[in-house]
Amino acid sequence: MEKHKAHLSFLLLLAFFYLSACAPQLHKSSSVAFIPSDASVEVDSSIDSFVRPYREDLQEAMGRVIGETSGEINKSGKGETAIGNLISDLQKEHAEITFGYPIDISAMNNGGIRNTLPAGKITLGNIYELSPFDNYLYVLELDAAKVRQLAEYAVNKKSLGLSGMEITSKEGQLVSYLVNGKMVVEGQTYLLAVNDYMASGGDNLDFLIEAPRKEQTTIVLRDVLIERIKAISAKGEKISAKVEGRQKLD
Repeated sequence: MEKHKAHLSFLLLLAFFYLSACAPQLHKSSSVAFIPSDASVEVDSSIDSFVRPYREDLQEAMGRVIGETSGEINKSGKGETAIGNLISDLQKEHAEITFGYPIDISAMNNGGIRNTLPAGKITLGNIYELSPFDNYLYVLELDAAKVRQLAEYAVNKKSLGLSGMEITSKEGQLVSYLVNGKMVVEGQTYLLAVNDYMASGGDNLDFLIEAPRKEQTTIVLRDVLIERIKAISAKGEKISAKVEGRQKLD
């Protein structure tokens, strides 16, 4: 039986090379044709029948309700936004629960937030629209100098959601910054929860590249949001967030 299989495999391989050798040579062509795709294009019934069950399962999954907001949580604001506050808060909370130690600061790049949360029911699809990228949870160790750099970056770029940190600027310059309501102490290490994109210097956060990694996980931010929202909802609470004055930027 094994000898027969080997013989058959050899014949199939030989046939492949024969057909390849006899096949006409293809040449690159510069001519193109535009084929419009709209409602007038007829759907192939066989392909549609094959895809339909998967599409229906996906639609059902994405429509599953995992929580409820007390009002719309949007991206309005200069630097600080309601949705940025929510995500950085949930990221901080999840990191503390997962690793079992306090996180001083949690930061989220506003550019990675791709949607808002509507007033009322939150579906799984809402979270996938909000956080479509597979960004992983990291915890970095920052010295006092890098904490200041983070505060200065927040003032200059006005593009971060922050939890655990308060900053104030005047005429575009950093005036003050606090971590958990206290001044930063030289010689002390502060733990920062961020995603791997930011930790790798994304959005010009180059000063984070060399920060020691305390945790490098494969925990996806999207899953963090889903898990935390479900946990809050299980307690009968609604999801809420607002601009609180964490970043007083002029």
